[in-house]
Amino acid sequence: MLKASRLVHNAWIIMAVGLGFVLAAATAVAVLVARSNEADRLVSHTFEVQQEAHNLLSELRTAENGQRGYVLTQNDRYLKPVEAAIAKVPGLVEGLRKKTADNPSQQARLDRVEPLIGPRIDIIRRSIELTRQGDRDGAIALVATGRGKDLMEEITVEMQQFDREEKGLLAARQEEAKRLRIWLATLIGLALLAAMVLAGVLAVATRQAVSGLLERTRELEAESKLRHEAEATLRQAVKMEAVGQLSGGIAHDFNNLLTIIIGNLDTMKRRLAELAKSNVASDAIAKLETPLESAMKGAKSSAQLTQRLLAFSRRQALEPDRVDVNRLISGMLEMLRRTLGSDISIETVLGAGLWSSFADAHQLENVLLNLALNAKAAMPSGGCLTIETANTYLDDPYVRRFGDVKAGQYVVLCVTDTGTGIPAEILDQVFDPFFTTKPAGEGSGLGLAIVHGFVKQSGGHVRIYSEVGSGTTVKIYLPRFIGAEEVSAAPAGKTEGEPVIPRAKPNEMILLVEDNEGVREYARDVLLELGYGVLDAANVQEALRVVAKKPRISLVFTDVVLGDSNGRVLADKVRQIYGVPVLFTTGYTRNAIVHQGRLNPDVHLLNKPFTQQDLARKVRELLDAAEASHLPQASS
Repeated sequence: MLKASRLVHNAWIIMAVGLGFVLAAATAVAVLVARSNEADRLVSHTFEVQQEAHNLLSELRTAENGQRGYVLTQNDRYLKPVEAAIAKVPGLVEGLRKKTADNPSQQARLDRVEPLIGPRIDIIRRSIELTRQGDRDGAIALVATGRGKDLMEEITVEMQQFDREEKGLLAARQEEAKRLRIWLATLIGLALLAAMVLAGVLAVATRQAVSGLLERTRELEAESKLRHEAEATLRQAVKMEAVGQLSGGIAHDFNNLLTIIIGNLDTMKRRLAELAKSNVASDAIAKLETPLESAMKGAKSSAQLTQRLLAFSRRQALEPDRVDVNRLISGMLEMLRRTLGSDISIETVLGAGLWSSFADAHQLENVLLNLALNAKAAMPSGGCLTIETANTYLDDPYVRRFGDVKAGQYVVLCVTDTGTGIPAEILDQVFDPFFTTKPAGEGSGLGLAIVHGFVKQSGGHVRIYSEVGSGTTVKIYLPRFIGAEEVSAAPAGKTEGEPVIPRAKPNEMILLVEDNEGVREYARDVLLELGYGVLDAANVQEALRVVAKKPRISLVFTDVVLGDSNGRVLADKVRQIYGVPVLFTTGYTRNAIVHQGRLNPDVHLLNKPFTQQDLARKVRELLDAAEASHLPQASS
């Protein structure tokens, strides 16, 4: 009882420390947000100063052009723009003085410009007045003196220097704003990780305390209930505060952390399994199995959440191919019937002669499943789900109406339910991330956001139509595929049974390049355990120094994002020397290997986080393919 009480006491101490850390992180985030906002304000201010300087020079040139037109033609229609431009000049000069009051060098330039503006305007007015009085030759002579031109050139030179200084200020302020945003993103990621670790520690401490109690008193039950409620509240608060600020950039660092966590948990499971076979400390191993499984489950859930965030933010790496949407739907019908249950019937109206579409079949399957699950939630008493396909053409008037799609030929996939429908006042919000009408705890609010992100990343269009009491229709427009590649109907199914982990063949050497030390150590340990030789480097420069020694290399395994450079640059250089396969890994795909949301054709990618099995399978697959491509072809 005393031991359990001490564990509970320690758990509360950990929670208090964790809450203090989260509060400190929240305070730091608030400070960084304020500084970031100020940096953004200064950037906007610089743009305003540049615009006003350009306006001043433009008005003087307008007055000059109007003067010439009037002197040459004596047509009064040139006078109105001249007077309007001259009238604006004092206000523009005064505005620039106010906006640059904190900049002595810009104030000095205005001090030099202002005495030049007055004489220039006087010359304009005198030439106009001479023309009005009939002395056109006198006006032309005044212009011909060149005094006005000289003044305008001096004004132009000063204003160009004024503009150059503002451009320098703009670059410095934009860099400061970028730096603050990076710090803000990093701090949010650390706060989220700390909260996850805190939740895991509390869960383990709670289980140990409860398992050590011989009997449960009412007081201990009340304390346990309060503790669990506090954990749930804390997790929800941290998720909404921190995850709501996440962007694709954070996914890279977060997936690095998850790779270390999931990878080492996977390694721990293998080590414990080896100990269990040798009957070493079997009681201790049995006690560790449950918290280890819980930790692995939590880490994998975090990885799934990161992928869903990348999906709705359109930063996931798609692998599109030519897809027969009708065949894909037919292949999913049995799974959809099992998922929806006997109370919901499924009807299909598949268009004849349907064009092929160009999309990621795996993601399209997930989209259809998401829509079916939403329909099921809208039909609690049963109903009918209708899936339709057709060829269609989006014309110019339609695309001008929405502005987020190109005119052309599309394959349209329609999913219609006979459910409760969506109120008109919230229909525009259904694609917003984290928006849900389901009760608390029953939905993440990411389902339709993921659908929208996938469709837009695929170059398509999505619309939703609904009426309360009548049901909802979601229409997905996917671009028609023009080409001759083999048609892919649906993703390949997964193999059943215990997976076999492929190992290295003799004398196979891997060049490992990863800038995150924890991920690099984990990957190196896994490759060594699989029997590969490993040469590792932390950046492109280190890797090139290794390559310069001309070691034997069978494959390059590199992160995409490597500090100031990237893995694609390294891969191109290594291929020139060795011609070996390259396997990329990343937690957030960028333009180095992805264009318009799609993997480049020659790219092999292993997404983070990954386990020993994932890495072993992918490496073996590439090495075997490379070996097969170098074998002599059999003669017929």
